Amino acid sequence: MVAKKRTKLRDKVSRLNAKESAVEEEVPYTSVLGEDPKAFLHQSKETKKEKQSLKHSSFLDRLREKSSANDFSGISKSAARRRKRKLRDDLKPKMQDLLTSLENDVEVESESGEEEYHDTVEDNHDPEIMEDAIPQRKVTRLVSSKKLKKHEKPSGSIVIKKNAPNIRNQRGAKQLSKQESERFNKVLTNQTFQQNPFGSLRDIIKMQKY
Repeated sequence: MVAKKRTKLRDKVSRLNAKESAVEEEVPYTSVLGEDPKAFLHQSKETKKEKQSLKHSSFLDRLREKSSANDFSGISKSAARRRKRKLRDDLKPKMQDLLTSLENDVEVESESGEEEYHDTVEDNHDPEIMEDAIPQRKVTRLVSSKKLKKHEKPSGSIVIKKNAPNIRNQRGAKQLSKQESERFNKVLTNQTFQQNPFGSLRDIIKMQKY
């Protein structure tokens, strides 16, 4: 029995050694790898820095294109609006330029009238014709806007003041209702209304309310 156990153990050890040697023979260890023939056939990849630099350059190119198309580049929006407003104001006709042009027209007309007067005086010596030939200067009168606003309004028109109460807000509606009630009481106490109600109502409606 003892001899059989020894032989069994020896057989197991020999089998294990044989397996280990077979594995070592199948997978030999190579310290130096051979050259890969496809090592230089891979595609070049862009790094993050290269991508960021490309994006930055394209963004700068777009900005340059916009700046070449627009004269207000590189300034804030409010400054651009101010410049555009100034350009619009410069395009509008100015009062001083209008006055100078009117004065030039008056001078040209007066010079032409004087030439005609001299021509008629040289041709005719009749005093009546000479009096008719005297040129009359055209004078431009400047009227203030206040006088234009004070023109007479037609009957039945309603004049609304700038500081009149507004019916849309609560305070204005309250004030308007108070004014209407006072006006209604005045109409009722009027003698003409008591004698002829419809005629007086018609006259009051035609009157100016404000």
